[in-house]
Amino acid sequence: GIEKKTAKLKGSEKAVVARHEAGHAVVGTAVANLLSGQPRVEKLSILPRSGGALGFTYTPPTNEDRYLLFVDELRGRLVTLLGGRAAEEFVYSGRVSTGALDDIRRATDMAYKAVAEYGLNDAVGPVSLATLSGGGTDDSGSSASSLWGREQGHLVDLVQREVKALLQAALEAAVVVVRANPTVLEGLGAHLEEKEKVEGE
Repeated sequence: GIEKKTAKLKGSEKAVVARHEAGHAVVGTAVANLLSGQPRVEKLSILPRSGGALGFTYTPPTNEDRYLLFVDELRGRLVTLLGGRAAEEFVYSGRVSTGALDDIRRATDMAYKAVAEYGLNDAVGPVSLATLSGGGTDDSGSSASSLWGREQGHLVDLVQREVKALLQAALEAAVVVVRANPTVLEGLGAHLEEKEKVEGE
């Protein structure tokens, strides 16, 4: 969303949002260091934006046009998305705010597509739930809807479990990163709380 020039966070909300955004930066930097070609965080802001976001972490698109993501890159993006939530858990001893709403929505959508559409999950396999539910056909011309009817409940439950497991693993990885970098997290969080914007540092 667009930055709201007149809206400002105050007090404890400002501190929480600053640590949250710092968490994205710390975790995103760790992910970029591990996975070549991953972009680095360039800008942080705790000025509220249109659309309800209280803060903003900007990571530029990669230098090359990308139409594909490998599974490790997708996991890296999930870990980075949950870096803010991980920072809140760490800094506030397990207490978390509603500030991660958009991050969680985006991460859940990405994890769901990985499992249910892209075939990137071993337990579910190379299956597109959208095709099954739409009654697609297999190579023999038989309708896939008969399989879908018999297996629907089991497959939906399995997808939900695998999506949750993927997100939980990403959050745990993000928590490991913030726990390993408490000084950087707090230093960046305090700096952001004071300045409200940090770019390219």
